[in-house]
Amino acid sequence: MSEPLQEHHERLPEDLPPGRLVGPSQDPHPLVWLSDGPVRGAADWWARLYSRHSETGLYPLLLEYPDDSFEPVGVGGDYAAGADAAYCLRREWTKDAWPPFEEWPGLAAPASVATDVALPAGELATALVRSSRAQCLALVEVSRGADAPAALNWAGPANHITAQELSAVLRSWEDRFGVRVVGFGHGSLHVSVAAPPTDIDQARVLTAEHYVTCPDWFYVEPSMDWETYPEELMKRHEWEFWWD
Repeated sequence: MSEPLQEHHERLPEDLPPGRLVGPSQDPHPLVWLSDGPVRGAADWWARLYSRHSETGLYPLLLEYPDDSFEPVGVGGDYAAGADAAYCLRREWTKDAWPPFEEWPGLAAPASVATDVALPAGELATALVRSSRAQCLALVEVSRGADAPAALNWAGPANHITAQELSAVLRSWEDRFGVRVVGFGHGSLHVSVAAPPTDIDQARVLTAEHYVTCPDWFYVEPSMDWETYPEELMKRHEWEFWWD
């Protein structure tokens, strides 16, 4: 093993399941590790690695597949630099778009302060594994989970928005609703929500944000219309997105 590669291996937590480094493929790229396949007790692994993120600098992700199609991009710690959430969302909104605002409503007001973001994140990890939606594991070198799509150059939403733009939106949701990125599928994203909206008007504006970020999801779930989706947002501690 080359000396630089050995150095990156030494930065990984001990006793990880069988896996491999897929980054850095060259400097400067973030460290990225993927399990070789489904991991026994993946939700417990996720929770342990999440609790050590501040120590290791490595953020855990649950994956539907042992996907090695990521293309890690240059490290710098601020992967959403140059992408503003409000601008990205406003650009995607049109008068004729669903939902039917007469004009762009702006960003939804922040919810109440999230006191325990780890609890709903851990619960979502357990639910993803139990339902077989995600059973593989990854680690990525980012300061916050919202930066993972941009750091990995994740192609899931590529037909709609860039990975950097998605990370900018996720950062905003982290700050306003206690969102935490928990897992990816090939085109799906799973995030936990510690502080859902508590006001129906706030939830309606947030619905607009979800729609312009991922309109495909509303075609997959036609039961989630303008009336039902805001009400669901006030109850849910998981948001799921899917891009075609």
